[in-house]
Amino acid sequence: GDWDFMFDINCKGLLWCSQAAARRMIEQGQGGKIVNLASQAGRRGESMVLAYCASKACVISMNQSIALALAPHKINVNAIAPGIVDTPFWDEVDKQFAALLNMEIGEPKRTFIKSIPLGRIEQPDDVTGAAVFLASSDSDYITQQTFNVDGGNWPS
Repeated sequence: GDWDFMFDINCKGLLWCSQAAARRMIEQGQGGKIVNLASQAGRRGESMVLAYCASKACVISMNQSIALALAPHKINVNAIAPGIVDTPFWDEVDKQFAALLNMEIGEPKRTFIKSIPLGRIEQPDDVTGAAVFLASSDSDYITQQTFNVDGGNWPS
């Protein structure tokens, strides 16, 4: 169930998309940039979301391997590891954690937010700046990295 779904989306999906992008970039012969989406969940385990954490750890590892494979083609491969992003996905996570922990909906999210040093939940726009940077020529000498974009919640 959850295990296969998470690995199909997060790992197989990343591999297939990276392969498709790399093929095109190699054909064009001008290098390129691939930016993958990891998660803080891939940097540390969480007992209630084992499959998600394991699949995102796989993303971080695959990102490194793909970067090494594509470096001879001048293709940089990096990832972003967001934290708690204010999206419908996290609203659903909050509901599931609330049910598992016998808490009110919203309480798990508020508890997580309190642990963020910058004191607020991450917004989608907080992630886009890192993605634009990693896709730009400003990151030409960066590859095989996973960047935390999480308000300081998990130091690298």
